[in-house]
Amino acid sequence: MATPGPIKRVEQAVTGLIKLPLGVVKYAAAEPLFTGSLLFALTRAPEKYRLKLLSLLQERGLSAARIATLVKSLKYLLAIGVARRANQALNNLALNYWHLRKPGAPFQFGARKEEIVLITGGCSGFGYEMVKSFSKFARVVIFDVLPMPAELEKLPGVHYYKVDLTDFPAIESAAEQVRREHGDPSVLINNAGIATKGTILEAEAKSTEAIFKVNIASHFILIKEFLPGMLRANKGHIVTIASMASFVAASGLVDYCCTKVAALYLNDGLRAELQYRYPNGTSIQTTSVHPSWHRTGIVSGLEEKLEAHGLRLDPATNVSNAVVDQVLAARSGRIFMPRGEVGKSRVRTWPLWLQDAATYSQRAMSRFEF
Repeated sequence: MATPGPIKRVEQAVTGLIKLPLGVVKYAAAEPLFTGSLLFALTRAPEKYRLKLLSLLQERGLSAARIATLVKSLKYLLAIGVARRANQALNNLALNYWHLRKPGAPFQFGARKEEIVLITGGCSGFGYEMVKSFSKFARVVIFDVLPMPAELEKLPGVHYYKVDLTDFPAIESAAEQVRREHGDPSVLINNAGIATKGTILEAEAKSTEAIFKVNIASHFILIKEFLPGMLRANKGHIVTIASMASFVAASGLVDYCCTKVAALYLNDGLRAELQYRYPNGTSIQTTSVHPSWHRTGIVSGLEEKLEAHGLRLDPATNVSNAVVDQVLAARSGRIFMPRGEVGKSRVRTWPLWLQDAATYSQRAMSRFEF
């Protein structure tokens, strides 16, 4: 089959764009490669191609005045898109201590499984999927209070320790056992998390204590146990599974949201200490992960009710795959899942009245009983 010429490709792109769903059109409008290409085709392409494209747009009902408006809009969108890309690049550099390459010793992931990845909550949800993926090129250690699933027991190089993350001496004891039996982990994924239901007045003191211990306090204990070994090895990666709740408080989930705000700040504070307090601290990567609604144990049994309220539940593999890719890339990051959720992280910068308006628009979820 003959390869279509440049004008034919432009025609196909424009025709296809008209037929695409609104979400895809929004993505294209924010993509400088698309807006820049279309702007070039309309204003700087060879005349025969430009006239052909203008004719196509006029056939689609666009007058000369509207085409002129389209060109102005494309210039605006291109400028915004380039600025957004530049901002993303600078943010990524800042997250990685302004290094283009990983400082320190390189990771040795592969068939020889020289690295050790420790995952809390590895028997379900995101952790379960991460264990399966990491086991292909690393030894994996699981800390979980749940029993080890049969599928994970079959995987070579996967080691399970029953650990209650609300019991800090038990964490310290298990950490010592891991070092003695396997060595120092080079990757720590603080994944385990629980949620409770009810308002602030309805929550029991015992459940409030448990959620703060599991979701955030245990992170401190685990980092204190395993970060020194990473610093000695001159390499490491600490991943914090936070949530979109790090940025938006939800009625009926206030305690959970508080722990996820703390998880974000722990990640950022750890990065600052690594950068300024330890001579080789920049050899350690840090990543915070902010999933929205996914099919994990936290929402088990609530799937139909949540979807009835208009929430789309994504598979856990969306998050686990992103975490694995980030660790293998040996780069610090801030992962939002779905990717489009990054906009919600800016809610805290909005004026309070606008935050309230956004909360009001989600009032149906605010009355949702978990």
